[in-house]
Order: sequence, then structure tokens, then C-alpha cells
Amino acid sequence: MCMGRVKVNCVYTKDNLYRELEHASGHFGNIYDKTSEAVQALGLDSECIGGGRIKHDAAAKKILVYGYSQGFGKADHEVTVSLLKKKYTDYNISWSDAGY
Repeated sequence: MCMGRVKVNCVYTKDNLYRELEHASGHFGNIYDKTSEAVQALGLDSECIGGGRIKHDAAAKKILVYGYSQGFGKADHEVTVSLLKKKYTDYNISWSDAGY
């Protein structure tokens, strides 16, 4: 995972939930466009169901999921946190509705 702050979109296909990350300079719509094209190439449909941000501090072993996408709304941050906890088992991972 990238260090610092990144944007995240939550994208559903028929059978899977995807999280896509982009450096904070990207726009949520552009992030989704990239993933949508890749998913369509596999013969699947997708829908972006929300966005947010992730702040990653590797030195402190902390990850914060927060915020929302102005275009897509807020992703379910509890789902994002549960996925991150599977990979980063020794981290303090939390979420907040505060912030953009």
C-alpha cells in the first residue's frame, strides 16, 4: 500500500468487491474509469458504490479510512477496514466519517 494519503473507490462486480487506490491527486471518476475498463475486458459489469481516503503511517503501523467521494458518495468504511485487517494484522486500523 502507498504511504501517506490515497483515494479509494469501492467497486462491485457480480461476485466480487474491489477496492481501487490512487494517489490523492487523482479524481474518483478517473480512478473508476481505469478499473471499469479492466473489469469490462474480463466480460464483467461493475458499479462504483462509494469512495473515501486512506491515510497510511507505516512507522506507527496505523491506517485510517475516512472521507467520501463527492461524485460517488461514501463507501462502507467498515468493509474497507475488515479487508485491510486481513492483510495488515499487526496494524491499528480504524475508520471515521470525519473529513473529506
